[in-house]
Formats: sequence, structure tokens, C-alpha cells
Amino acid sequence: MLVVFVLLAIGCKKDDDEKKEPKAAFTWQLTDVAGQVKFTNTSENAQTFEWNFGDGTASTATSPQHLYEENDSFIVTLKAFGEGTNSVRDTVLVNNLP
Repeated sequence: MLVVFVLLAIGCKKDDDEKKEPKAAFTWQLTDVAGQVKFTNTSENAQTFEWNFGDGTASTATSPQHLYEENDSFIVTLKAFGEGTNSVRDTVLVNNLP
């Protein structure tokens, strides 16, 4: 009697080997300083960042604070870079200037 075993190698990727796309995310809050907004970066799988504060200014800080000069609504965009790029935007309402 002849018994033959066939072994199949199925390619599996470990989680560490998979490409981890960045996911941009942030929260914001007005501070006690008139016009100042604190941004908290909650992005995942990203190493560098680009912020556009919607008033013609920008930053590459991870979690910046920004001082606006007028009360208004501003569309803030965060781009997160890693093994790819992802962006998110939110409307920031500044209403704490006299």
C-alpha cells in the first residue's frame, strides 16, 4: 500500500507585513485665548502631517494650536502621510473673539 501526502503551502501575510494605510482624523476645541483653537491629531498609521487652517495658513506640526484673527467658519484640512496618503476636513467655528 502506497500513501502519498501532499502539502500545500498557502501564502499568508502577517499583519506586520501588510501595508498600513494612514487614516487622517482630528478633533478641535476653542481655548481660553481669544481666537485660539487647539487641534488634537488622532490619525493612525501616519508619520507626517500637513494642516490647512482655512485662513491661508498651514502647519506640519502633529497637533498644533492656531490663532485665528476673526470670528468665522473655517474649513480645516488634515493630510496624513505614511504608506499612502489620507485626508479629512472639518468646519471649525471660531466665535470667541471680542
